[in-house]
Amino acid sequence: MGTCMRGSNLFWKAKLLQRNCRLQLIQCASCSQLQNSMKGSYPKISPPMKIERSPTAVLEALEETVGYECRSHGKFHTDDPYLYYPQFRKAFVMLAQSSGRKTAKLVSQMYAPLFEGTPAHTPLEPPTEAFSNLEANDDNLDASIKGNIQIGNLNRVLHHCSIMKNEDNFQILSNETYQMLIHFLSFHEQNYSINLEPEEVDLLDSINMVSKRSDEDVPFLLETLIGLDREKTPELYNSYLCSFFKLNFNEVAGKAKDMYKVMEDSKIPLEKRTYHSILTRAPYLTGLDTIEAVKTILERMKAAGYSPSVETYNSALLGLVNNKEFNTDEAQIVHFSLGLIAEMKSLGLEPTLDTWSIFISQLDKQVFARGQDSSVIVIMNQVLDEIQDKKFPEVGLYGRKFLKIAMNVALFQQNLALAYRIDDIYKTGQNYKLVKDFDIFRQRLIPFVLAIFLEPDMSKVVSLCTSMQPKDDIQIMGAWKTFLEDLKNTKSFQFIPDLLPSFYSTKHCLPEVLDYLAASKQPAMVQLKITAYAEKLLEMMPNLMKNVRFFLRNMEQMLVIALNGDNINLAWKVFSFMQENRSKIVGEVINIAPYRDMLNYYIDADDLRNCAEIIKFVAKDCPPAVTKSFVQNVKMNVPMNDFEREQLEKIEMQATEGKTKKLYSKTIKV
Repeated sequence: MGTCMRGSNLFWKAKLLQRNCRLQLIQCASCSQLQNSMKGSYPKISPPMKIERSPTAVLEALEETVGYECRSHGKFHTDDPYLYYPQFRKAFVMLAQSSGRKTAKLVSQMYAPLFEGTPAHTPLEPPTEAFSNLEANDDNLDASIKGNIQIGNLNRVLHHCSIMKNEDNFQILSNETYQMLIHFLSFHEQNYSINLEPEEVDLLDSINMVSKRSDEDVPFLLETLIGLDREKTPELYNSYLCSFFKLNFNEVAGKAKDMYKVMEDSKIPLEKRTYHSILTRAPYLTGLDTIEAVKTILERMKAAGYSPSVETYNSALLGLVNNKEFNTDEAQIVHFSLGLIAEMKSLGLEPTLDTWSIFISQLDKQVFARGQDSSVIVIMNQVLDEIQDKKFPEVGLYGRKFLKIAMNVALFQQNLALAYRIDDIYKTGQNYKLVKDFDIFRQRLIPFVLAIFLEPDMSKVVSLCTSMQPKDDIQIMGAWKTFLEDLKNTKSFQFIPDLLPSFYSTKHCLPEVLDYLAASKQPAMVQLKITAYAEKLLEMMPNLMKNVRFFLRNMEQMLVIALNGDNINLAWKVFSFMQENRSKIVGEVINIAPYRDMLNYYIDADDLRNCAEIIKFVAKDCPPAVTKSFVQNVKMNVPMNDFEREQLEKIEMQATEGKTKKLYSKTIKV
């Protein structure tokens, strides 16, 4: 069930047209009566059979259905229904329902005003007032702020407040709106990690996204409210102090310390969330070293009557990580952190993925000893034992960075076994999708790089590489180059079919890729795929040459690939490209073999013209003896008249006379 594209309730009617073909019509009961008389005039949609639970997947399904991009120009990276063209907004909700119950529920709750109020049989977009924000003017600023607070639109609230600030008329706010504004600004950036399936976290993040501009404007707005001649509640002071911790704290540390001292002197009670914020930067506000500052704030919080929670200990651990400049003893901080986690467990509080992520972030430092039996490896294995096969109901911002932080520890320790274990947990665990796909790919490069230098089994290294396909270019050039050289040196040509997708996507280390592919002639089917890769690379060459420097030896390797595949047409295309762009290609002729093979082919075909082109190209870089041997071979085997013989001898003479004093520093492969 859902909302008809014409406005009324609908049912999904599935009709089988052909084998394995399904058409879904979106129509309400009234619309279905018009089917015969108005065939083709009512909205139709044919969504894919299965849609993943994510806003991107729903959007892709929508665009696949209608055949083109449905979002406003330049907004392709944002999955926000407000940016869809109006005629597709309802289709988005329907596809969200097809995606899954929870996804549809989220969308319907957050965007219900978008899709209500349109009468049946009205093929128009929803009325503007159904989904637009309340506009600001001199008469309804108070009402506009109150309305936007109710729908949770922080940016519009800040916009209205900036108008009042410029006109210096904050006094027009009623007491009710004033208190609502303070409360709204206090909690505008809550932790949205509620109980959701991992696939739905990205959707929730996109719905609750707050702009960076808001983080900067909120503290200044709270400062303005404190300066007003109105009642100042403890909530306002607590909100103002907490707002400093969302900015670059080093720039506002002085203001935060002054405000904390004012609240202490005035005996303004601190809220629990304020204690949590202070814990993250306790040394700055107390003047004590890191461990003593965290201990002091925890004791004050307990004395104020607040019971510690998981968030309390997470904030304390974050304070130990953020403020190490106040205490240089890394081992002492790690020991104290383990004590905090043990205290959590004694109180019956189960550490979350955020807890472990914050804790291990202090281990990716060079100060700790390396080795299989080092204390860092022992601690990391204990942490992985804690999280393995465990489903965390709440995962916040730091928990989603666990993969990144853990892989950094493995990289600093140069421990391949630890990297393998972390990777296996994320491939099988339920928290695998809690970071963006690109971040997962980027961090999974770490075991690949470690394996290149530490893994003796080349098949495992290749498996790690292929597990990242089809992704963008592998950007770690040094490791990628070493990997390709190892493949060639160990003659691991059996992996070519598996690695070709990576070769198609890479734009770096092309000389090493071509050198590996041209090193040996492969079986017919494999060689056919290699030749197809070389042909595709030749098509991309004009654009690549704008940014990538190509050498003549790279082009010679493409000639070898084409000749290994018995594709003389491709070989001639490569040779023609070399002739046309010789001024842009660096280097000299090194490998004579592909030119000789091409020459022999055209000698057998009695093609004197192509033979002459090859000789002229080679004569520019090769010793006269090589040119002379090519000319003699053509003279003896290709029929020609006196004029053609004379022209060929002229080419030989020019090559001989022009190169008598040239030094050939490079060894030419004959």
